[in-house]
Amino acid sequence: MCEYNDGWLWFFENIYSPKLAQHPGPGGTMYQARTDIYHIALTRGADTLRIIERTLPAEGLSDDEWAAVADEFAAGLRERRGASCEPPRPVRPETKPFINRISVAPDGRLWVEAFGATGNRWDVFDPEGRLLGSVPLVEWKESAIPAFGTDHMLTIRQDSLELDYVDVWRIERGARPN
Repeated sequence: MCEYNDGWLWFFENIYSPKLAQHPGPGGTMYQARTDIYHIALTRGADTLRIIERTLPAEGLSDDEWAAVADEFAAGLRERRGASCEPPRPVRPETKPFINRISVAPDGRLWVEAFGATGNRWDVFDPEGRLLGSVPLVEWKESAIPAFGTDHMLTIRQDSLELDYVDVWRIERGARPN
């Protein structure tokens, strides 16, 4: 958090820092996960209904990945001259988080945006918490969030001319999970 211009606040988000990811589910439930462990709790009130987890090896954060975070922070400080930040700079975690965000489709499927050495992906789980499969994560337009359907996900991305394209990712029934 940084303060500038006598009271204005800027919250810098380091995508590699642990955080809480959560999304409401059907029937008053809530999916919640700390992003630094692949352990997602489905809760209703104070009750834990189910735990969804994957055992994956921890991955280190490369110098290039950390440099991109540091550059983004420095650019934000240049835009906010004289900002006072706490902590004064982003803290580099030892490993990447496993999860960036979670979403629940209208049919109850859980979509987990996950980091991975072979590329970032969406892991898809059925309402009972079984892994159905994974689809590669592509960049999407910052102001547009993915939309989820029964067997698909839609994303909007922009090209260098700022033209929008819609990508449709389909989960085929009977496919083997990754």
